[in-house]
Amino acid sequence: MLTIATLLSGGEGVGVGARAARLTHLWGIEINDDIAGVGRDNGFNVITGDILEIDPATLKVPDVLHASPECQNASNAKHDADADTLEEKETRGDVEIAGAIVRYLEVLRPRVFTLENVYGYRRFQSFKMIMIALANLDYFSDVQYVNAADFGVPQTRKRLIMRAVHGGLVPPLPAPEPWRGWYGAIEDLIPELPESKFAPWQLARLPELAHTFLMPGGNASNENYTRTACEPAITIGDINRVGNIPRAFILAQGGYDGNVVGAEADSPIFTVTANSNQGGIRAFVVGGQFGKPSDGSGELRIPQVRNEEAPIFTVTAKNEGDWRARLSRGRVVKMTPRCLARFQSFPDSYALPDANGLACRVIGNAVPPLLYERLVGNLVQAQ
Repeated sequence: MLTIATLLSGGEGVGVGARAARLTHLWGIEINDDIAGVGRDNGFNVITGDILEIDPATLKVPDVLHASPECQNASNAKHDADADTLEEKETRGDVEIAGAIVRYLEVLRPRVFTLENVYGYRRFQSFKMIMIALANLDYFSDVQYVNAADFGVPQTRKRLIMRAVHGGLVPPLPAPEPWRGWYGAIEDLIPELPESKFAPWQLARLPELAHTFLMPGGNASNENYTRTACEPAITIGDINRVGNIPRAFILAQGGYDGNVVGAEADSPIFTVTANSNQGGIRAFVVGGQFGKPSDGSGELRIPQVRNEEAPIFTVTAKNEGDWRARLSRGRVVKMTPRCLARFQSFPDSYALPDANGLACRVIGNAVPPLLYERLVGNLVQAQ
């Protein structure tokens, strides 16, 4: 069996994917012992150490070597990474890590090398150093901007993927797959998810949500709930009695595209049909990665809504307590680390730590295992 080793390993999302592609994991190096321990708890030989200090000549030579350099300095989540200023975000640490990766390549000379990072990393001198070293070592390389959702991962996680083959051509990427909806990834977990609620700031920043998905009862009460496609509509009351709150909405079905559609107060209602083969939106999720207001000043990006047919937004390392989902009958639930792991395509057999913060950090920083399984499987089959 072919072997793999990883640099800057995290909790070994790459290792999970490589193992699914039938590669044997030799070793990984992760500087944070708590994170390395999660990898070890899942059966991977993750060494706690700094790649700047470990001599690659002391390690077994793998067939495949992977590196995921820290990406915060090149990430849009931390900086406004425009073309004119992104290069200024690179630090000496970034360059030193790239130099260490080059040293591992020079000593180990793996048959295949892969690297994952945010797209902005391509502008760093660090990345250029690695690419020059690969060319000097007789590697053929290919750089792509990949969306994990095209490889079966239920989240829209876009990343730079670099693949290199020693002395041979790099095969094309696997053909994209139909996107997998986020709802299907966690549907069996939903009944046991903890009850939650949207914060006032979320509702205030979601006018479309408040006026499209929420509906008062026929008696103009303050209770908000939804109706499924097979339930009778609520009695429509006087617009003056319910103010600006919408009185009803219709779940589209039949010839519609499955999205929620509504009718204005003075417009005729949509045609009611007996066709219920489209259930409409059963749930939507709002991500907390758009930021919470502190003192109420400044403009924040409005959180967006995802329906069950679309992948979730990118899962990050700071998601503890920030993800909320609203189900079809108005129930609001909180996403757990296991839900986030499902969104990252981690199997349920992957043991998560008890500490939610550590679990979210491991999950959010990982390469989605299913993405790497498809990428490395495609590479090694071509060798």
